[in-house]
Amino acid sequence: PISNGMKILIDQLADINAEHIRTAEELRKKHDIVYWIRIEEVVPFDKALFPGTIFHNYHDAIDGIAPKEIDTSGFRPWSKEEISALSSWESELLIMIDKAHAGWPVAKRYDFYYDLLRYWGGILDTFAPDLIVFNAPPHQVFNFVLYAIAKERGIRTVIFDVTFRHDRLISSGDYRSGNELLSNAQRDGYGGKPVSIEDLPAYVQNHYRTVSGTPDPTPVYLTEFKRASTPLKNLWRRMKSLTPHIKDGSIFERGARRFFKMLSPRLEDIYRTLQRAPDFDKPYIYLPLHYQPECTTSPQGGIYVEQILMIKTLAAALPEGWEVYVKEHPAQWPSHWGDFTPQRYHGFYEEIARVRGVRIVPITTNTFTLCDHAHTTATASGTAAWESVVRGKPALIFGYPWFMHAPGIFRVSSVDDCKAALQKIKDGYAPDKAQLLKYLSLLSKVVFAGTLSMSADKLKDHEGEEQWKSMYRAIESALPSK
Repeated sequence: PISNGMKILIDQLADINAEHIRTAEELRKKHDIVYWIRIEEVVPFDKALFPGTIFHNYHDAIDGIAPKEIDTSGFRPWSKEEISALSSWESELLIMIDKAHAGWPVAKRYDFYYDLLRYWGGILDTFAPDLIVFNAPPHQVFNFVLYAIAKERGIRTVIFDVTFRHDRLISSGDYRSGNELLSNAQRDGYGGKPVSIEDLPAYVQNHYRTVSGTPDPTPVYLTEFKRASTPLKNLWRRMKSLTPHIKDGSIFERGARRFFKMLSPRLEDIYRTLQRAPDFDKPYIYLPLHYQPECTTSPQGGIYVEQILMIKTLAAALPEGWEVYVKEHPAQWPSHWGDFTPQRYHGFYEEIARVRGVRIVPITTNTFTLCDHAHTTATASGTAAWESVVRGKPALIFGYPWFMHAPGIFRVSSVDDCKAALQKIKDGYAPDKAQLLKYLSLLSKVVFAGTLSMSADKLKDHEGEEQWKSMYRAIESALPSK
């Protein structure tokens, strides 16, 4: 050991943001960073700055390859009882494997899972960390398994997530229960003195006024995606992606497969044959589909990563005469070249259309128009639910978003839960603006400056310093007391 402090295992900190290396350097002054998984090619640094730390390449971790410094010969396969203790995580994990190994059969997936249990259980036995730091909700198979084992063994964790702005983060000990201070505030009815809009920080005021008062406050990330997804730019990216196949000679085989695909109906074509125009005079629930695969459903959707289950559950709870309006995410087709995927498989849209009381609406229908005319919005963990409550409409969530404790949010996981929530909404329930302002005031005190998807060199110097210091304080506060 290089200190008398705590032992810390880090998952992906400083993958993209170079300032977070300074966070790790500060932590090392008091604690032992015993193990660190990270993407090494984006923000390289001298590993000699962290003597005694085992570094695990992120891509190797995805493929189940151990660092050369780790001798796994003593890591034993798990027993039936140990595996059974984690059975509640299995259905999510088997779907998560689609991200990197979509072609694997179920038996191969289980074999990989059991190997990961053996490896990460052995790592935790060997290094006995006091805290595991997750740069984001664990959304790769290896860190999902690591997280599940940590929860089962009672090992402390801290997880970071982005909020209503890409440069404001929130921390929690468990992504499924969310931030403790906000959870307590919800339990206590958001007590305390009244809050006005003017009492909020300027950036929170701006967000609130934009989302609540603008006809079409499309999020910045989606605007940027549309700007980067013009036909010409998509063609250029497609051509670049073919370069390795030209070099290895597989371009001819891929070209033949593409030709036959072009003869078959595309996802977009199938969707359009099933869509019906929305009737805004009819009572309905707006359910925008999530882009997949993505962290917002895997793992933050829980079992509702399988979105058809969510749709069927909601449809089974509909009041008489109500419908569910389902709309595809605008990034789903262009991001996958219009191809079928494990998440949008052959028959996916047809299965949705067969559900009684469900209507697939055109993807071109404005999401805020659908939200504003709906009685409520429903989603696993999507931003649409947050936008709904800020715009004065309640929302149902099936998963674990950062805003799960906001007023106006109904957390549901069964037909009975949905029936109870929809009855309240039918009776006239709406989010309380005074409570929402109190929530925003608390939220502004909980979030801190930081990014998980943008390099620090795009930020001003003082913001970079604020980022690493805020991250350091959040990790220090999560450490157990000895």
